[in-house]
Amino acid sequence: MQLVASVRELRPLTEWSPIQDDGQQKPSRTTFGFVTNDYCAYFGQAAVGKWELTTKMVNDCLKRVPDDDIYPRAPAHITVASIATDSSSGLFVKGPKLSRYDELEGTGIASELLLHEAETLERLAHHKQHPNIIRYHGCIVERDRIVGIVLDRHPVTLQQRFTGDTENLSPDDAGMFDKDLCIKKIKSAVEHIHSLGLAHNDLNPSNIMLNQGEPIIIDFGSCQPFGKALVSAGTPGWVDVDCCTTSALRNDEVALDRIRTWLREGTFESAM
Repeated sequence: MQLVASVRELRPLTEWSPIQDDGQQKPSRTTFGFVTNDYCAYFGQAAVGKWELTTKMVNDCLKRVPDDDIYPRAPAHITVASIATDSSSGLFVKGPKLSRYDELEGTGIASELLLHEAETLERLAHHKQHPNIIRYHGCIVERDRIVGIVLDRHPVTLQQRFTGDTENLSPDDAGMFDKDLCIKKIKSAVEHIHSLGLAHNDLNPSNIMLNQGEPIIIDFGSCQPFGKALVSAGTPGWVDVDCCTTSALRNDEVALDRIRTWLREGTFESAM
């Protein structure tokens, strides 16, 4: 059965390139996923780089992912999204992580992480919406399971804004940028999260979107109450990963300080 007509339909599409003995990176495999219109998920991998993939190779490798593995049962209290989610709607549907499904297969961890993020966003939504936190619209529920989280769509991250990836920048985001004001607004959003007894635990420039110059914090997969053990830790370099095993206010303080330094001095090394 041919599921996909083109490699371009694959989401995610991840090339893994470990460092060889000679210090060079060489693609060892590519993992890929595909989700049908009715949210049936497929995963595959091939021992080639992503540019070597063919449509036949992809279709031969794709295997159905059991719902139990990636889609949690929808709790009765969860908000069900009842709005259009096509590409023109300004909305984004976040599904379970499939890029490393080969490592998570059979564990149910992907399902647990999706449910946790939905529950966290539900909790944040029950309080006054902070302008610098991603807006949550509820979950898509199919077969009595959460198959996606509906969020506002923003095309550019803070990381992209300051590393030259300007293709999708709006005029407001591409123009003059007040870095101090940006940090002030990020800090305000983080303090709001802390006021609810939660730490984000994965603040970094790729988890901050831009919306006409406004920073918007996203990705609440690691957000947990203070003191709770973390299943997924922060991003290396932006937190002290060795210490980031427990949800803590300090995780966000360290990350915020490094983002501030990175914005002012312009290099990842200076932030460290």
